[in-house]
Amino acid sequence: MKEIVILIDVTILVWLARSFYLKQRPEVKGYYWAALVAKVAAGIMVGVIYFYRYGAGDTIAYWEDGNQILQRMLSDPMGTFAFYWDESTQPAFAATLYYQTPRSLFFSKISGIAALLSAGNYWMMSVLLSGISFLCSWRMFVTVSKFFPSSTRASAMAFLFYPSVVFWSSGLIKESVGLACLFFLATVCISIANDKPVSGVEWMLTAFSLWVGWNLKYYWLGVFIPVAITSLAVIFVKRYKPEIARVELALWVGLFMVCLLIATNIHPNFYPKRFLEVIYQSNLEFMELTSPENAVHFYDLQPSAASVLGNLPRALVAGLFRPFVWEAHNIPSFLASMENLILLFVALTAVPALRRFPGSRFRLLTLAVLTYSLLLAAFLALSTPNFGTLSRYKIGFLPFLLFVMIYKNPFLKYWQDRTANPVGLGVE
Repeated sequence: MKEIVILIDVTILVWLARSFYLKQRPEVKGYYWAALVAKVAAGIMVGVIYFYRYGAGDTIAYWEDGNQILQRMLSDPMGTFAFYWDESTQPAFAATLYYQTPRSLFFSKISGIAALLSAGNYWMMSVLLSGISFLCSWRMFVTVSKFFPSSTRASAMAFLFYPSVVFWSSGLIKESVGLACLFFLATVCISIANDKPVSGVEWMLTAFSLWVGWNLKYYWLGVFIPVAITSLAVIFVKRYKPEIARVELALWVGLFMVCLLIATNIHPNFYPKRFLEVIYQSNLEFMELTSPENAVHFYDLQPSAASVLGNLPRALVAGLFRPFVWEAHNIPSFLASMENLILLFVALTAVPALRRFPGSRFRLLTLAVLTYSLLLAAFLALSTPNFGTLSRYKIGFLPFLLFVMIYKNPFLKYWQDRTANPVGLGVE
C-alpha cells in the first residue's frame, strides 16, 4: 500500500513539475530544472546526513512525530482534528510527541499532514516539503528578475543556487516552510510596490503565509513586517506626493522607528522589558550546549542595553561572516567558512557602489534589505552563538542580502564583461 501511495505521489509531482515548467517565461526556463533538482537533492541530503552521520536530530524527530500523528489520524480522525485545532484539548496524545514547545509542535502538525500524503515515508515527505520550498523560491526569483532590470543572474544566485540557502531551506525542517512563507510575502510586497494587482487567491495565501511563518519563525517576521510596512508606506506616499523623494530616506527611518516600536507589542519576547532578557537567556542556553571552538564569545554579555550595544559590532560580524576559515574544525564548518569568505568578498566589492546610493532608484530597496539583514544578523548572533545553528538561521536574511550585494556589483560586472570579452575590446 505504501509503495502505491509513493508511486502515485511521484507521478503527480513529476506531472506538476513539467506543467509548471511549460508555463514559465522563456528567459527563465533555463534555470528551472537545475534549481528544482538542487532543492530536492538538498532535502534528501539533509536526511542522509542526519540519519547516517548523526543518527538523531530535528528532522528525524519531526518524521517520528509526523508518523505518530498519522497513526492517530487513521485510528481517531475526530480526535486528531481536535488536536490540530487546539492541542490542549488532547493533552494525553500531545504528551506522547517528542516536541512540546509551540513552534516545534506546530511543525510536527505540518509533518503529520506530509506523512498523510506520503504514507509516512521520510524521503517522500522531504520531497514534498522541498517542492513547496522550491515553488516559493522560484516565485521569488521570477518576481525579482521581472521587476529589476538585468537581474536574472543575480536573482538566480541569491534565491535558487546559493548552497547554504538551498540546503537549509530543503527537506523536513522548519526552515523549509519558514523561508517559503517569507519568500511568498516578499513577492507580494514587490508586486504592491510596483503597482501590480494582487489577486484574491494571493491575498488568502498571504494571510496563510503570515500565520504559518509567524508560528514557525516569528523573529524573522518580527523584523520583516516593520521593514515591509515602512517601505510600502513610503512608496505609496511618494506615488501621490512625488516631491517627498528628496526626504524619502529620512521619512523611511522615522516611520520604521514607529513601526518597530509597535512591533515590540506583537509577541511577548519582543516586549521591551523582556527582549534583552530573552537574548541573554538564549545565549546562556546555547553556550552550555556548545563546545568553545564552535561558538561566538561575547564580552561579558548581560541583559542590559549597554551590554548588548557594546557587543553589537562583534555580533554583526559574526552573524554575517563567521565562522572564519581558521575557525573551521570539521567539514560542515569548513564549508560554512568558505561560503562566509565568498560573502565577505562580495560585500567588500559592493562597497564602491554605495557612492551611487543617494541617487539610485533602488535606494529604498537597498535601505530596507540592509536594515532587515543587519538587524537580524546581529540579534541572531547574540541569541544563537552556535556557529552551526547560526548558519541555519541566517538563511532568513541571507538571500535578500546576497541579491543586493550582487546586483549592480561593479567588480562582478567588470569580471562578467571581461569574461564575455576576453581579448580586452571595449564594452559599451
